[in-house]
Amino acid sequence: MKTFAHSLLTALLLSTATFASTAATTPTAANPTVTTSSYKVAVFPSATPSRLNVFVERTPGQSMVVSLKSTEGKVLGKQLISKKQGNFRFQFDMSELQDGTYTVELSSGNDVTVYPVTLASQPIQVSTRTISIN
Repeated sequence: MKTFAHSLLTALLLSTATFASTAATTPTAANPTVTTSSYKVAVFPSATPSRLNVFVERTPGQSMVVSLKSTEGKVLGKQLISKKQGNFRFQFDMSELQDGTYTVELSSGNDVTVYPVTLASQPIQVSTRTISIN
């Protein structure tokens, strides 16, 4: 499974590398991968419910901070990456959060990327049964 996830990340990052500009700092629906001068990142939902994947491809050299924030700017989760660490991946567990809008913010030196994230529960479908007599 790790090999599959790594291969998926590599394919995703490499396929979008030719289309991404080095000035891009905000994701779009057409291109969720962002490339800056110090890193390349992809943020997307996990196959596991209420989990958010963060994949970063970078060359060691600068420390990095990845934060999950509320709309008010309150930090709900933070991942610190040392300047010695290269590529990494992790998941934010969003199962305890209320429905709403959040942001994932990545910063390394002067490069800052902000991903808007919307968390919404699906309405429960109540099935109805009827009894008929023939």
